[in-house]
Amino acid sequence: MRGDWRGVRQRSLAGWGVMPVLMAAVWIGLGTLHADPPASIIPGLEPAPAANTASEDPSLYPDPEGRARITMFGLTGVGYKFVYVIDRSASMGGSGEVALRAVKSELRKSLELLDTVHQFQIIVYNDKPLIFNPSGVPGRLAFATRMNKDRAARFIESLTADGNTRHDDALKMAIKLRPDVIFLLTDGDDPKLTRRELDAIQRMAGGITIHAIEFGMGDPPAEPSFLATLAAENGGKYVYVDLSRPFPAPVTANR
Repeated sequence: MRGDWRGVRQRSLAGWGVMPVLMAAVWIGLGTLHADPPASIIPGLEPAPAANTASEDPSLYPDPEGRARITMFGLTGVGYKFVYVIDRSASMGGSGEVALRAVKSELRKSLELLDTVHQFQIIVYNDKPLIFNPSGVPGRLAFATRMNKDRAARFIESLTADGNTRHDDALKMAIKLRPDVIFLLTDGDDPKLTRRELDAIQRMAGGITIHAIEFGMGDPPAEPSFLATLAAENGGKYVYVDLSRPFPAPVTANR
């Protein structure tokens, strides 16, 4: 009988030795169930199932198709490839280059919404267009890696306002890159696009969305802008930005 009791006691102690391990496992499991979900690196964009968020350039997908959703002065573009066409003529340098400063700030924020699987390009123009060229091979879209975003930031910071205005050459250069969305940012200075030029751009675009953003000081022009026509004829939207306000914001769209 004494031997049987010794065996029971040893088995009981052995069982108690396992209990802390089991309790710890349950405790860890409960902690996992109640832990807060990991925060997205970019607010509002959740990591894809196969994404490696520990990498330098994690892949984040805003929708099941992997398209990006970016904004410029309240206008939204959705797609994989984007081109920013920026007027840097002398008229964009008025009032302490407030228009260019607003564009530079908004562009930096817009680029941060692009993931490494998306592509972008920046074309600046006065009487001649100049394309951002991070790879050394001109005329190509750039992938939105951290390195290319940083290079783009330095490129746009170097811009100054100078020269005359010629919209159509820059727009045609952008269309040839075949992006999903083009953002045109300008004060709409002369010479304005003619009816013939608008028709030629629409034929070339062939379904590319073109958004138009016009800058000015004070109220929007009384007459409809050729930029509103450009946007409407190419599936995009038009917005006027009053730069006389402390924090420039779109004041009218789709005119």
